[in-house]
Amino acid sequence: MAASSMRVLYLGPRNNIAHSAASTEQQSRAVRALGGEFVVYDGDSDGELIEALKSADVAINQGHGFKPEFFEQMGNNSRCKGLVSFGHGYDRMDLQSAVDNGVILANTASFGTEEVSNHTIMLLLASSRKLIKHDKLVKSGTWTREHLPPMGHIADQTLGIIGMGNIGRAVARKAQAFRLNVIAYDPFVSSWDAKEYGVEMVDDPLELARRSDYVSPHTYLTPSTHHMVGKEFIAAMKPTAIIINCSRGPVVDEEEMIKALQEGRLAGAGLDVFEQEPVDPDNPLLKMDNVAVTNHYASYSEVAWERGNTQLGEEAVRIALGQWPMSLINPDVRSTVPAREWPKEWKVIVAEAGKA
Repeated sequence: MAASSMRVLYLGPRNNIAHSAASTEQQSRAVRALGGEFVVYDGDSDGELIEALKSADVAINQGHGFKPEFFEQMGNNSRCKGLVSFGHGYDRMDLQSAVDNGVILANTASFGTEEVSNHTIMLLLASSRKLIKHDKLVKSGTWTREHLPPMGHIADQTLGIIGMGNIGRAVARKAQAFRLNVIAYDPFVSSWDAKEYGVEMVDDPLELARRSDYVSPHTYLTPSTHHMVGKEFIAAMKPTAIIINCSRGPVVDEEEMIKALQEGRLAGAGLDVFEQEPVDPDNPLLKMDNVAVTNHYASYSEVAWERGNTQLGEEAVRIALGQWPMSLINPDVRSTVPAREWPKEWKVIVAEAGKA
């Protein structure tokens, strides 16, 4: 396909203030750079969306919502071959339906790697050094050392990471600057690859739970990772240990974590995500001085957000031009669609388009 003939359909936010629909300059940047057509969807019914998909080569979804049955109108059944979604997670996508219909799914993984890993380290330090409690004490006029112990030493302690993807590796790299020993559990990463990052791999999550002073999951939310940090895992942890979660709320069994914190079987937690979002104002975690919380913004910075928005368009272009996306989230689709080219770095695509 000639780049100038590609048509990209943009599905903007629906009642979602996390993404501004005021401008699509960043999202459309890649498409416009190659002379393609970027169409902003303005319909409000399923029928209108299905018709819009029929005339596009690929769609971008940014907070709009997307029903599994729409995949039946895409992929091998239509001109529209793929869907690119904003963010890291894909737990709201029906991957099997997409595979069955030959729909290529991509996201913008890696756009917020630095931000999420920084946020993880921030929450680790805040929790370990009891920042929340002592911040409240000082601001209330109380100057005391009564509540110092137990206090995390950090250096030579052990951080256990679940998931050694982009973010997990970045957290490991930054944690080592604080002289933390890093161990990790990820059944899809070899021990010799992890060795390059100075990380010891363990083959049992419970071993990681028993050995770690800090536990930080960095995994997608799937049926197998739901409540991965659950009752048995938490029971195996040290009473002086701390849970940090900047992945997805349901990866941690919140009810079991609350019980452990209340009973003194955990020392603290640092949380950017919750099982219910927005978090219930009556959630006990919000009333605990040994729990640091933020409102699911770990991936945000202006730089990261621009990168994520721009990446949406770049991945859409790859799919429209017959390449695989850089961040393919349903790799099984390779068995249900015709062969494609491997993805190319964006600057190479632009250079080749200029020579065509």
